[in-house]
Amino acid sequence: MKKYFIRTFGCKTNQYESQLMKELLVLEGNEVVENYCDAECVVINSCAVTQAAERDVYKFIRRVYNESKRTKKILLVGCYAEYINKNSLTKEFFKRLSVEIPVEFIGNDEKYSFINHQISEISCHISRFFGHKRAYVKVQDGCNNFCSYCVVPYLRNKLISKPKDIIFKEIDSLCRCGYDEIYLVGTNIAKYNFDNTDLVELSQEILKNFPQVTLIFSSLNPSDFNEKFFSFLKEYKDKIFPHFHIPLQSPLNEILEDMGRNYTYEDFVNLVDRLRKTIPYVIISSDIIVGYPLETKEKFKVVFERLKNLNLNWYHIFPYSPRLRTPAYKKYGSFFWGDAKLRVRELNLINHMVGESYFKNLCKVK
Repeated sequence: MKKYFIRTFGCKTNQYESQLMKELLVLEGNEVVENYCDAECVVINSCAVTQAAERDVYKFIRRVYNESKRTKKILLVGCYAEYINKNSLTKEFFKRLSVEIPVEFIGNDEKYSFINHQISEISCHISRFFGHKRAYVKVQDGCNNFCSYCVVPYLRNKLISKPKDIIFKEIDSLCRCGYDEIYLVGTNIAKYNFDNTDLVELSQEILKNFPQVTLIFSSLNPSDFNEKFFSFLKEYKDKIFPHFHIPLQSPLNEILEDMGRNYTYEDFVNLVDRLRKTIPYVIISSDIIVGYPLETKEKFKVVFERLKNLNLNWYHIFPYSPRLRTPAYKKYGSFFWGDAKLRVRELNLINHMVGESYFKNLCKVK
């Protein structure tokens, strides 16, 4: 028996995967501890979307090195491990880390191999979650959108959908443990397709088989809100938690086109209006990338005004991060605006105006 500690960075998909790791470790006869100082092995389920996500990994490993006398090994799993492996950055990693502690890199395809080499996530399910009312259920993995700034398709590009019977078994287990709000998560959940069943049809079957359940959807792109999805919303809106996170990324059409996003700012405004008419009490949040190479100081003023007028419930704002392999990196290199953090702070003023903390508290897993 070994004692493990798992630290999670990044998206809801990572949080689900960490819960699955915990349950599988226990099934294999290990113990998962709450304090990394008690662990012989520390597992870091990592994110590579931004440079800030990278820095979090280095900071945490140094903290383990300085504070834990028991930890003998770090397992870096998931997206940042995949990023390091694919870009041959192992030497750069240890140089930047600057402390001597064994670190093993385990990419996305092998992320459960340290538990059992025979384990496949597609056939596994969780039975509990860290929330009291809400639990994540991962239904899909992979993205092939290849937006110009995003490294995710290079790290999770294999589209995989979980079989319906496994999803239903997982939801049944969670319902028996008292969870009645189920959060469907994945790298790009609208890509769900198993046995000719799409996300809308899967959601309908879940609500018919589990009438006690309220569904919540993780991030959906503007193009995912087609007529079929709106018909579903109208029919089941009383069984759907009224929060939708819809990444806009930029309110400037020139930048959206350069990013490879297949909609305009006007399309997004119309989508928001339609959602508000369909569900008058809807909560809408969005992702915004600040400081994309084409976003000059003058254009940023337009960004600020448009986001203020859009009046969403909150924006997740982060500075543009050059990512190796992406089209934006090939086009602009390591370029970034020196005042990007200042732009982030300015946009966060909008969040304070619209009551970000109140709406986030309503929507968080708790």
